[in-house]
Amino acid sequence: QCRDLCFSRAKAAHDAQLTTLATALAMPVRHIVMFGIKEGTTEAQISTLKTGLAGLKSKIPEIKSFELGFDLKLKGGQTHPAGKNRSCSWAPTFDTKEAYEVYETHEAHIEVINDCIKPIIEPGTRAAIQYEVEE
Repeated sequence: QCRDLCFSRAKAAHDAQLTTLATALAMPVRHIVMFGIKEGTTEAQISTLKTGLAGLKSKIPEIKSFELGFDLKLKGGQTHPAGKNRSCSWAPTFDTKEAYEVYETHEAHIEVINDCIKPIIEPGTRAAIQYEVEE
Protein backbone atom coordinates (compact mmCIF):
# COMPACT_ATOMS: atom_id res chain seq x y z
CA GLN A 1 0.00 0.00 0.00
CA CYS A 2 2.80 2.42 0.90
CA ARG A 3 4.66 1.39 -2.24
CA ASP A 4 1.59 2.16 -4.38
CA LEU A 5 1.15 5.55 -2.71
CA CYS A 6 4.82 6.43 -3.23
CA PHE A 7 4.65 5.29 -6.85
CA SER A 8 1.49 7.33 -7.41
CA ARG A 9 3.09 10.47 -5.96
CA ALA A 10 6.29 9.97 -7.97
CA LYS A 11 4.28 9.50 -11.17
CA ALA A 12 2.24 12.65 -10.46
CA ALA A 13 5.44 14.64 -9.87
CA HIS A 14 6.97 13.25 -13.06
CA ASP A 15 3.84 14.09 -15.07
CA ALA A 16 3.88 17.64 -13.67
CA GLN A 17 7.53 18.03 -14.68
CA LEU A 18 6.73 16.83 -18.21
CA THR A 19 3.85 19.29 -18.47
CA THR A 20 6.10 22.12 -17.26
CA LEU A 21 8.79 21.12 -19.77
CA ALA A 22 6.29 20.90 -22.65
CA THR A 23 4.95 24.36 -21.78
CA ALA A 24 8.49 25.77 -21.60
CA LEU A 25 9.33 24.30 -25.01
CA ALA A 26 6.09 25.46 -26.64
CA MET A 27 6.38 28.46 -28.89
CA PRO A 28 4.08 31.43 -28.39
CA VAL A 29 1.15 31.66 -30.78
CA ARG A 30 -0.13 34.83 -32.41
CA HIS A 31 -3.64 35.16 -33.79
CA ILE A 32 -4.20 37.93 -36.31
CA VAL A 33 -7.66 38.77 -37.54
CA MET A 34 -8.49 41.61 -39.92
CA PHE A 35 -11.81 42.76 -41.25
CA GLY A 36 -13.49 45.63 -43.03
CA ILE A 37 -16.02 47.87 -41.33
CA LYS A 38 -19.32 48.68 -43.04
CA GLU A 39 -20.10 52.16 -44.33
CA GLY A 40 -22.33 54.00 -41.89
CA THR A 41 -20.70 52.54 -38.78
CA THR A 42 -20.76 55.19 -36.04
CA GLU A 43 -17.86 56.42 -33.92
CA ALA A 44 -19.73 55.03 -30.90
CA GLN A 45 -19.71 51.56 -32.49
CA ILE A 46 -15.97 51.86 -33.22
CA SER A 47 -15.37 52.96 -29.63
CA THR A 48 -17.38 49.98 -28.35
CA LEU A 49 -15.31 47.68 -30.58
CA LYS A 50 -12.02 49.12 -29.25
CA THR A 51 -13.18 48.80 -25.64
CA GLY A 52 -14.48 45.28 -26.21
CA LEU A 53 -11.32 43.96 -27.84
CA ALA A 54 -8.91 45.71 -25.45
CA GLY A 55 -10.97 44.48 -22.49
CA LEU A 56 -10.48 40.85 -23.45
CA LYS A 57 -7.00 40.80 -21.89
CA SER A 58 -8.45 41.38 -18.41
CA LYS A 59 -11.17 38.75 -18.96
CA ILE A 60 -9.08 36.03 -20.63
CA PRO A 61 -5.80 35.46 -18.75
CA GLU A 62 -4.43 33.35 -21.64
CA ILE A 63 -3.94 36.58 -23.65
CA LYS A 64 -0.36 37.63 -22.86
CA SER A 65 -0.30 40.74 -25.04
CA PHE A 66 -2.15 42.24 -27.98
CA GLU A 67 -2.05 44.87 -30.69
CA LEU A 68 -5.17 46.57 -31.97
CA GLY A 69 -4.97 48.84 -34.97
CA PHE A 70 -7.18 50.66 -37.45
CA ASP A 71 -6.20 51.36 -41.04
CA LEU A 72 -4.78 54.80 -41.75
CA LYS A 73 -6.63 54.85 -45.08
CA LEU A 74 -3.51 55.83 -46.99
CA LYS A 75 -4.04 56.06 -50.75
CA GLY A 76 -1.91 52.99 -51.52
CA GLY A 77 -3.93 50.85 -49.14
CA GLN A 78 -7.23 51.99 -50.59
CA THR A 79 -6.22 51.50 -54.24
CA HIS A 80 -3.91 48.47 -54.03
CA PRO A 81 -4.10 46.22 -57.13
CA ALA A 82 -4.80 43.16 -54.93
CA GLY A 83 -7.65 44.89 -53.08
CA LYS A 84 -8.45 47.50 -50.48
CA ASN A 85 -6.97 47.28 -46.97
CA ARG A 86 -9.03 45.92 -44.10
CA SER A 87 -10.25 48.46 -41.53
CA CYS A 88 -9.32 46.74 -38.25
CA SER A 89 -6.57 44.39 -37.11
CA TRP A 90 -6.59 42.50 -33.79
CA ALA A 91 -3.50 40.48 -32.84
CA PRO A 92 -3.38 38.80 -29.42
CA THR A 93 -0.45 36.58 -28.42
CA PHE A 94 -0.65 33.41 -26.31
CA ASP A 95 1.94 31.17 -24.63
CA THR A 96 0.70 28.00 -26.36
CA LYS A 97 -1.71 26.64 -28.95
CA GLU A 98 -3.86 25.37 -26.10
CA ALA A 99 -4.06 28.88 -24.63
CA TYR A 100 -5.24 30.17 -28.02
CA GLU A 101 -7.90 27.44 -28.08
CA VAL A 102 -9.17 28.56 -24.66
CA TYR A 103 -9.48 32.12 -26.00
CA GLU A 104 -11.13 30.95 -29.21
CA THR A 105 -14.14 29.51 -27.37
CA HIS A 106 -14.13 31.80 -24.31
CA GLU A 107 -17.48 33.38 -23.49
CA ALA A 108 -16.00 36.91 -23.39
CA HIS A 109 -14.48 36.47 -26.87
CA ILE A 110 -17.76 35.18 -28.32
CA GLU A 111 -19.58 38.11 -26.71
CA VAL A 112 -17.27 40.63 -28.42
CA ILE A 113 -17.79 38.88 -31.76
CA ASN A 114 -21.57 38.92 -31.40
CA ASP A 115 -22.01 42.35 -29.81
CA CYS A 116 -19.18 44.43 -31.28
CA ILE A 117 -17.96 42.84 -34.52
CA LYS A 118 -20.95 41.21 -36.22
CA PRO A 119 -23.05 44.40 -36.30
CA ILE A 120 -20.34 46.38 -38.13
CA ILE A 121 -18.26 43.91 -40.17
CA GLU A 122 -18.31 44.28 -43.93
CA PRO A 123 -19.46 40.82 -45.11
CA GLY A 124 -16.73 38.72 -46.70
CA THR A 125 -13.81 40.79 -45.37
CA ARG A 126 -12.64 38.70 -42.41
CA ALA A 127 -9.19 37.14 -42.75
CA ALA A 128 -7.33 35.39 -39.94
CA ILE A 129 -4.23 33.34 -39.23
CA GLN A 130 -2.64 31.70 -36.20
CA TYR A 131 1.09 31.03 -36.22
CA GLU A 132 3.97 30.26 -33.89
CA VAL A 133 6.10 33.25 -32.96
CA GLU A 134 9.83 32.67 -33.05
CA GLU A 135 11.54 34.67 -30.35
